[in-house]
Amino acid sequence: MKKVYLCLLTFASLNFVNEAFAEEAPQTQVPPPPQSSASNFTSAQREEIEKIATEYLAKHPDVITNALQAAMIKQQQEEIAKIEKAVAENKDKLFKDAADPVEGNPKGTQSLVVFLDPYCGYCKKMHGELDTLLKTNKDVKIIFKDLPIMGQGSLMAVKAMLAAKEQGKYDQLQAAIFSSDKHLTKKQILKIASSLGIDVKKLEEDMKSKALQTRIDQGLELAKALGIDKTPTLIIGETKVLPGYVTAEDLDNQLKNLAKSPSSAQEEVSKKVS
Repeated sequence: MKKVYLCLLTFASLNFVNEAFAEEAPQTQVPPPPQSSASNFTSAQREEIEKIATEYLAKHPDVITNALQAAMIKQQQEEIAKIEKAVAENKDKLFKDAADPVEGNPKGTQSLVVFLDPYCGYCKKMHGELDTLLKTNKDVKIIFKDLPIMGQGSLMAVKAMLAAKEQGKYDQLQAAIFSSDKHLTKKQILKIASSLGIDVKKLEEDMKSKALQTRIDQGLELAKALGIDKTPTLIIGETKVLPGYVTAEDLDNQLKNLAKSPSSAQEEVSKKVS
């Protein structure tokens, strides 16, 4: 290792001399010294370097942890930026689709789009936070985008909720399904629907309709176009994307902050579209 350090020190010295010489005679070109590379090291030297690196990382494991966390944060930020750009390009499908289930204030100035799967654990928690938000914020409009990505059980539950919408009972059946601590069978959902005053026969017919399946397919295609493949995912103020679970308090604060600066939000949309 002494030879390695001496070699590197020599290179550094040559660089210093070259820089000093260049200041005195700027028109004279001095060729740079050869750069050291892994191929210049012997097997013994490489083993020693690897040993030193391994020992250092063993004593400072936070170096790797911090690097991985930074990489994950950067990747997530890049993914969110792509989704936000896609949101600006698909505004009508996201915010002006009359077929979407809506809760809260239909004319509210604070908009919120939520992509949920009824059998996603964090979606169930998120639904509870949305209930809290609706009780404390009377100016929010929540648009639901049902995204069945967790198998046939999710698909069946989504079909039932959307079919219940035809009878004006979407929110009631949705609340019952999301509040359940287990995956419900079709028989159990139909029993719940009956207890809510839903015409079960019509519900089953609507669940089988091609129109409803087309509706679900369109929702999946929209999610794919946006780059959304995880639930819950929220879009607030028609611009900002929030992946994952968010508390009602945090959500309320972010909605109100965005509502206070509509001009800046509009500028952000314009930048993403251009």
